Amino acid sequence: MTSLGYDDCARICLTHSFPYKDIRSYNGQNDFAVEETEFIKTFIANTEYNDYDRLIQLCDALALPNGATYIEKRLVDVVMRRGFNNLTIPKWKAFLDLKDYFDKKTGTDIYKLIGV
Repeated sequence: MTSLGYDDCARICLTHSFPYKDIRSYNGQNDFAVEETEFIKTFIANTEYNDYDRLIQLCDALALPNGATYIEKRLVDVVMRRGFNNLTIPKWKAFLDLKDYFDKKTGTDIYKLIGV
């Protein structure tokens, strides 16, 4: 995406999966080359998330194929498909912290806004 001039899109492609900034928290098999893994690890560690990063992370956690859902339901869905590791709980906490963050920013429960 960066080579095509879409820097913001490239950024979101990486940050949306890492509300908890540890590449080992990724659910699923890492099939990247060592150099690619190191790039992602360094990028995530050195990127200061902004509200757009956080909002995309939250939206990802609020969606299933059939529409909006509770974060807890989405998180369990991911674990059922991709497995659980020793960083799953801290990653879940990061997603729940995002919900709290945007609840406060909006002055309401995000679930009310999305109709779940």
